[in-house]
Amino acid sequence: MANPDWNPRTYETFDDVRAELDRFEEAHARGTLRATGGWSAAQILEHCSMPILGALDGATGVQLPRYMRVAGRFVFKPMLGRSRMKPGIKLPKSASAWIPEESLTFERGMSSMRGVLDRLSSGERMIHDSPLMGKMSHEQWTTLNLDHCRLHFGFIQCD
Repeated sequence: MANPDWNPRTYETFDDVRAELDRFEEAHARGTLRATGGWSAAQILEHCSMPILGALDGATGVQLPRYMRVAGRFVFKPMLGRSRMKPGIKLPKSASAWIPEESLTFERGMSSMRGVLDRLSSGERMIHDSPLMGKMSHEQWTTLNLDHCRLHFGFIQCD
């Protein structure tokens, strides 16, 4: 069943994500930005920056259960780029480091997201292992993170 509050947009590059961030900032300044899911726009931005940061620096504080790591490596990783993430997956308690604080400000969430994108623009590569999928190339990380943004940014509306 489709979620009427979810309007995902496709991002081909991180420049597309940057353009979306510009749209979000403009709507925030106008007072028309809203989030339709369970998280605020600030939380979504912070959350979407986290796997990029983990891919750049190495993920810390997240140890997923073995069954999830096996599924990640042998089911989800081979589907990268062929299947899209869908809403409704609940992170396990062991991944609580990836759940942003409720009190997070929009400016902080935006700063986190822009910060990781600036690092990518400067030539840094996402080369660290994924807690879910193991070893990944920069290109695989790019595919994953663009889809992750598509999933979560679909809950941010600019009206």
